Amino acid sequence: MEIAARDRLEVFVHRARELRDRGLARTALAQLNFTISWDSASQLLRYATPRIDEEDLRSFLLAFRHFISKGEPAYIERILNDCMRMLRSDHYRRELGKSRDEWKSSFQRMGPIAVTINERKLTGEYLLDLWINGVYFHNDGHKAAELHRLIGASFPLVKTKFLETLATLTQVIYYVTSVVEFGVREGLFQFQPD
Repeated sequence: MEIAARDRLEVFVHRARELRDRGLARTALAQLNFTISWDSASQLLRYATPRIDEEDLRSFLLAFRHFISKGEPAYIERILNDCMRMLRSDHYRRELGKSRDEWKSSFQRMGPIAVTINERKLTGEYLLDLWINGVYFHNDGHKAAELHRLIGASFPLVKTKFLETLATLTQVIYYVTSVVEFGVREGLFQFQPD
């Protein structure tokens, strides 16, 4: 059964609040940083990444997956389409268009530091796919093996790129949520009658 657009927006806001309440969203992702240093004496490049509690990450991803799973009511691309169709404010439609562009580009871009390992560019989409389908929610052996190969080559950079993608996408979710909440409160949506 198809869920009405108004109900999808309510589910989206509910799921975004759940995401915001996760420990990882309040701590590590909110303050994500890493350090790269060069030791000229040893000729070694060192990098340090934030320590992430695996259970916090798993809990966060359980909430996050609602926004990236096409069959879910909170799937962000469908929510953005609903908003673009029903919002009566040109200003907020333009702003959400920018959010849609940011969401899509977060999957493809490399972030401020491009990481390539064995000639494979580590895009956000690629890393999310490997971690989510190879480690956390599915048992795709090929993806788990590919991730293990990448981790062996450079674990801190691979994990940092993954977390950086999560942080960027989460900020987009939060922004879209604020627009949806404001738009509903101010009557800026033109909902179809049930």
